[in-house]
Amino acid sequence: MSSSAPEQLPSTKMNDPQVIATRIAEKFSDAVESSSATGIVVKSDRLQDVARFLRDTPDLKFNYLNNVTSVDWPDKFEVVYHLTAIERGGPPITLRVNANKQEPVVPSLVPVFRAADFQEREVYDMMGIRFTGHSNLRRILMWEGFEGYPLRKDYKEPYYEEERKPFGTRFDQGHHVISEDRNPWHDNVKYPANFDPTKFQPQTETARAVPIEEAVATKLRTGRIVLNIGPQHPSTHGVLRLKTTMEGEQILGLEPVLGYLHRNHEKIGERNTYIMNMPYTDRLDYLTAMGNNFGYALTVEKMMGVQPPERAEYIRVIMAELTRIVSHFFGLGQIYSD
Repeated sequence: MSSSAPEQLPSTKMNDPQVIATRIAEKFSDAVESSSATGIVVKSDRLQDVARFLRDTPDLKFNYLNNVTSVDWPDKFEVVYHLTAIERGGPPITLRVNANKQEPVVPSLVPVFRAADFQEREVYDMMGIRFTGHSNLRRILMWEGFEGYPLRKDYKEPYYEEERKPFGTRFDQGHHVISEDRNPWHDNVKYPANFDPTKFQPQTETARAVPIEEAVATKLRTGRIVLNIGPQHPSTHGVLRLKTTMEGEQILGLEPVLGYLHRNHEKIGERNTYIMNMPYTDRLDYLTAMGNNFGYALTVEKMMGVQPPERAEYIRVIMAELTRIVSHFFGLGQIYSD
């Protein structure tokens, strides 16, 4: 007895979460926990099957992983995936997977979408959620000597003082102790248990090998070396490191190392008032600060139901555009100078 092919959905319905959830449930009866306009909650052990189904089914073909993010709820962690059908178009769909609060573990999507590699590492680095099957699950924005997971709601930075500002220890007389004076390393840091930074040794400096033709490999008669390739220009600040394994002039492996880029803006913002967060949006890109200010201000205005004056709206659009142009010119100038 042959089963009939699934009914072809009109293009307008192919991105509807409820319709997609029904299609998934027809294929995997036990995969979907719930669905709504905010996304489809999928069981952890069915995540890879569902992702492959969405990617490979011809009339769905959600073949692009936009991003992998995570949410720290009071009773659980949640990993959120956004998938887009590049060729077919339409809005992305959202998959959600719940993880245990004490030991959060989720299957890796790297076997289905290679784009999940760095993003899962970031979720692990920031939230401590582990992805089984990931071949290189290490910190990506922080270093190995960092203690804790900085975007968890229960995370507190070293020498944490109070929930909100102004701190009682500083207001109104301004008395305070410099945090560096309380640390033997003279930094506002905390290291993991039994971790001594003076004895730290990085992992073996060998980039992960990529497959090469056997015929090519047999012709090489040189030893393997590890070569670090990075920007060598006074105006750069170590923005990218490429760790390569070389055999003669043949590149056997290459691994990008992004390097300690987390600035903790999100965590700092949790205990500030809305207006106190505005300067931090400047630092995201000092050339287009107005554009970042604009985005943050719009969000706060919508949440509070505030309608700014028309004159202010015109001014900030003009300033955001001017700084955007300046940023492009600056970027082009750096490219030409290199």
